[in-house]
Order: sequence, then structure tokens, then C-alpha cells
Amino acid sequence: MSKKLFHLPNVLLVGRTNVGKSTLFNRLIDSKKSIVFDQEGITRDYIQETISWGNRKFNLIDTGGVSYKKPTDFISQKIQEKVFQLFEKASLIVFVCDVKNGLTQEDQKIAKILHKTNKPLILVLNKADNIKALEENLSDFYKLGIKNIITVSAIHGQGIVDLLDEIVKIIPNAKDVEEEEISSFRIVILGKPNVGKSSLMNLLLKTERSIVYEQAGTTREAITENFIFAQDLIQITDTAGIRKQSKIKEDIESLMIKSSLSAVRQSDLVLLIVDASQLKLSDQELKLLFYTFEQKKCLILVFNKTDLLTPQDREELEYSLKEYDFILKKIPIIWISCKSKKNVHKIFREIEKIKKRLNQKFDRTEITELIKEQLNRKPMYHKTNLIKISKVIPVNKFKIPTFIIFANHPQWIGESQLGFLENTLRKNYDLKGCPIKFEVRK
Repeated sequence: MSKKLFHLPNVLLVGRTNVGKSTLFNRLIDSKKSIVFDQEGITRDYIQETISWGNRKFNLIDTGGVSYKKPTDFISQKIQEKVFQLFEKASLIVFVCDVKNGLTQEDQKIAKILHKTNKPLILVLNKADNIKALEENLSDFYKLGIKNIITVSAIHGQGIVDLLDEIVKIIPNAKDVEEEEISSFRIVILGKPNVGKSSLMNLLLKTERSIVYEQAGTTREAITENFIFAQDLIQITDTAGIRKQSKIKEDIESLMIKSSLSAVRQSDLVLLIVDASQLKLSDQELKLLFYTFEQKKCLILVFNKTDLLTPQDREELEYSLKEYDFILKKIPIIWISCKSKKNVHKIFREIEKIKKRLNQKFDRTEITELIKEQLNRKPMYHKTNLIKISKVIPVNKFKIPTFIIFANHPQWIGESQLGFLENTLRKNYDLKGCPIKFEVRK
């Protein structure tokens, strides 16, 4: 699959916490990518999405809440640093305020900060479905000195078209920028909380994109970034950590998990990160591993924090993995340390290998003969009925290796029979880390 890469204008959603930026973001992209919850400080890292409107394209970026106050903790400091970095790259800033609650002192101080950026500004007054509040409070917002004012109700979709029309009037035209034809590949970093997902994301991107902190649960939303590797456009997503269902106490964490699993479903390849110092694969990590396989996604298992292992620890861990050899033999395993950066470069090497495996061509005659030969040695039966396969046709138009099986009794070919066919293919072709899809026909 190929796509055109544009250097698109950046449109920034800015405002104090809990004014409805994430709801507005989701409404503008027509999706539920940003977590919306009635609690301050939910969005921590910024998230972005490309929007097309009126034959124009731009990157819409939902930031963490902006504050004029001096940060009192590490997380707040990092959020504020990232927002100020984004100001420099913005083509337009959309300042979101809550007209229902009226103009606040914090809104006024944030407006002063935004004026100093010298960037084009749009003032969006959200929650304008409350007519009484709008009539009472609208005049106060003129004090902010922003001429371009649009009233919306993000939750009800009012004023969204007007806002999009105004955005594309102001931003520069991306068509003037050179474009190139390159391929796209989507990678998701998955794992339990505090195993090093965000650290790995930053190392792969060679920049501090995700906030890294010792406290578990720092990443709350699926954060996506594009970068070029080996002349390809790679899309990489850092997800929120996934704990056992029994340990989930807050509704916000349930939303975080849904966001992470949704990212897996939309991915091409999953990097499952495990804390090697725990000396085992937990039940939750095994569930994530099998979930990735069920979703037919490529998979690499990455053991992080190997700097904490003694030789005896490593031996104990490798011994514990033998129990799952039936599945792990299908997956590349990489041992890294984000702290020392040891072996992190091997991840890109393995990704390139998997992409080549996905693109390999299969000869239908060769595969048909291979399967028939295996069935002559070990016939497949349903009760006393012999299952015969007449031909196997590889299909190259899909992203993953796909094979159409023609059989005399397709209704009797279940998971165990398909497992046998899969193992036969894996023994004879290099498909490590790749899923295999079968379609069975009469």
C-alpha cells in the first residue's frame, strides 16, 4: 500500500483543562481517538490526526491543557514544555474556551501567552448550546483581543462546519509543498504499565515524544507519530499500559485499555514489551500475545530492562519461556535495555525482515504439492471421513500471507486442521513474526 506524504500545516487545539478540547478534537476528526472524561488533566501527551476538508489537508493536534502557572510536578512540567514546542511548529492556534462557565482569569493569561506567539488565532467558544450562558457571557470574551470568534457545541456538533471552513481559509496550502510516493507501515507498542513502552518510543524516534516517568500509567492515550525509515513512512503508536481486569478501579483506565486495543486492531505490527526483571511472562502478557495473533497482526516480543538481569536470572527466565515454546517459536524475540540502549537497533532490523517476509511471493504449484505430500504422510479425518485438499492458492493482494484452500469437505476443516497446515507452511517458509490467514472453499 502506498500513500502520499505531505508536510502539512499544523493546527493546534489549546486551552485550559476541561474546556472540551478532546471532545472537539473527536468531533473534527469524526472519531473517538482522544479520551474524553469529566476529569481534569486526562490528555497528557499530544495526539494528532490528519484532516481533509474542502480539498485541503492539515494536521489537527490535541494538546494537554495549557496553564500559565509554574508546574508543580514532573508530569505538568513535561506537558507544558511540549505545548510550547508545538507553538513554534503551528500554522494556526485554535484557542478553546468554555462559554458556559464564562471567561476566567486563566483564559485571559493564556490569551496573553498565545498573542506572544504571533501565530494566527481562532477563538472557539465551546458549549454554546447553552443559549442563556452564551448571551450572558459572549461579550466578556471580546476582552481577549481575538477578532476571529466561532461558537460551537462539540458534544452536539454545532458550528463544526463553520470552524473547519475558517481553518482552511487561514492555513497555508499544502499543495505547494513537494510530495513523494512512499509506503506506509503501522507499528504499535503494547504492554503492561511501566515496562518501558514510552522509553522505547522515544529511542526509536530519537526524540522525547512520550512522557517518561517512573509512575505507572503516565501514558493515557494512544500516541501516534510518523517517521521515515529505510525510505518508508513508518507510523508508530505508544499505547497506555494494560493491567488485569481485576486491578482496574477507574473508568478512565477502562477507556485507556479500549484505546490501546483499538490501536492494535488498526496496526500492521505489534511490539509487545515485557519487563525482563519479572523473570516470566505474566498471564496478562500472554493474553495480549494471543490477542495480537487472533487479530492477525505481525508480532515481535521485546524483553526490556535486561540491564537488571544476572546471568542466573536470564537462565531462569529463558527456562520459564520453554512452557510457551509452541507459540514463541513463531515470534522473533529481542532482548534490550532502554536505559543503556543495548540492542534497541535490532528492533528496526527485525521489522525490515518481517516486511520482507510479508512481501515474499509463493508458488501455487509448489505449495499445493507441499500440502498434499504432508497429507499423504499424515491424512486428516473428520470421524471416519477423509478430508482431501485439491489445491492451495496464495493470494498476494493482502497485507499478510493469505492462502485459499480448496477441499472436499470445507465444513470439517477447523482450528486443529488449520493449525496443521500453518505449521507445515512455517516449517518450509520463513514466516517468523508473520500471521497466516486461510480461506477454505469447496
